Amino acid sequence: MADGLVLANTPVFTTRMYADAEAVSLVAASKRLATLARHRQVERLTRGLWVVPQHPHFSLYGCAPYVLGAELGYVSFLSALHLHGMISQIPKAIQIATTGAPRTLVTRFGRFELFQMHPRMMMGGVTWSDTPLPFRQASAEKALLDTFYLSTRRGRRFRSLPEVELPARFRKRELASLARAQISLLPARIAVLRRFESLSHPLE
Repeated sequence: MADGLVLANTPVFTTRMYADAEAVSLVAASKRLATLARHRQVERLTRGLWVVPQHPHFSLYGCAPYVLGAELGYVSFLSALHLHGMISQIPKAIQIATTGAPRTLVTRFGRFELFQMHPRMMMGGVTWSDTPLPFRQASAEKALLDTFYLSTRRGRRFRSLPEVELPARFRKRELASLARAQISLLPARIAVLRRFESLSHPLE
């Protein structure tokens, strides 16, 4: 049936995407999806967003672009540090940098934590993941920069971190370059670089 074809194509989609694929109204699409959910063929992640957990390509990281919607953003902070093998501790949430409002989204599959960042922080150091369900993620250098930057802001999130191990491919000069380009306030930039220096060898 058509529903099966739609659901086989992607493990995450919006009600609007489903309505367009099935050529039905949003109301009709919502009713069909509710029926499919009762039969456990789909699951509601959050309002207007659906997942197929049994799909081989399903992952919470792959849901990040859909959670962001029209906002600019990417996976960063402890989530990206873990993906890069820089911390062994598995974060309790998918942590996302966004230009939108800060918020926490709790779902039955896991939690998303969204941290508001200045649009300037979106410029550079971010690539698409090489995964079946791609998502934008911070590079190793950018993830560490973002984490240290938030630790200097009000509330001082990430003031305490699990042990961080820099990979052999880590580029110290890249972190310094990103800091100069993205952190306009000199005291904040100095605080970030000093924290990095306390973590490793001084920047060259």
